[in-house]
Amino acid sequence: MRTKPRERAEQAAREKAAARGEDEDTTAQRVADAAAAAVPKPKAQRNFTDPESKIMKTSDGAFHQCFNGQAVVDEGHQVIVAAQVSDCAADVANLIPMTEQTTVNTGQVPGEVLADAGYCSAENLAQAATVSAACGTEFFIATGRSTHDAPIPVSPRGRIRKDATPRERMARKLTTTKGRAAYARRKVIVEPVFGQMATLQNATQLLLRGLDGARGEWLLLAACHNLRKLHGHIGVAGLTGLALA
Repeated sequence: MRTKPRERAEQAAREKAAARGEDEDTTAQRVADAAAAAVPKPKAQRNFTDPESKIMKTSDGAFHQCFNGQAVVDEGHQVIVAAQVSDCAADVANLIPMTEQTTVNTGQVPGEVLADAGYCSAENLAQAATVSAACGTEFFIATGRSTHDAPIPVSPRGRIRKDATPRERMARKLTTTKGRAAYARRKVIVEPVFGQMATLQNATQLLLRGLDGARGEWLLLAACHNLRKLHGHIGVAGLTGLALA
């Protein structure tokens, strides 16, 4: 059975041989030697039920075999306007793609984007600044996690230092009166949606295997959530009118 460590070792040996300009026989021997020497690390793990899923640390502090479900929620009606699933535990790579998907799905750029500390990185802050300059979207990204009993930060006074880093600028922005008020809204916009989906749709885990299956199931769950919101907003009569239209 071929394993990923063996495939990686063969590829690395092949590339090194090509860089040295070695002939086919020498290359083949180096590839064979590399494959024979390649062994998985003692702590390496592979899930045979769903190899595309990954071990991730979840909110309960435990490690589970998971996919990472993403959702962007609008402020007015808690409707999911963008959704995606990845096999990476870190959220950081999703900030700009999810913002762009929101624009595509709704046909308009978001006025504000609120994101927790998992989305904060130097690259994201730089890209957020670019998006803000081009489209006017204002980003409020937490630069670190704070405890529930942490004191309320004092609003800054005076101008920020010219040599302040993007992270320092964002951290200062979130301590302003406007920044605190904007970011505080996050807990009543997106967080309740995950709770509603878990309670009303039993969306505590995905049942389909593979990344494509998980993505399809997550999008279906998001669509069902949105239909519930639509029903709550316009009622049965409104839904009937939509069907006839």
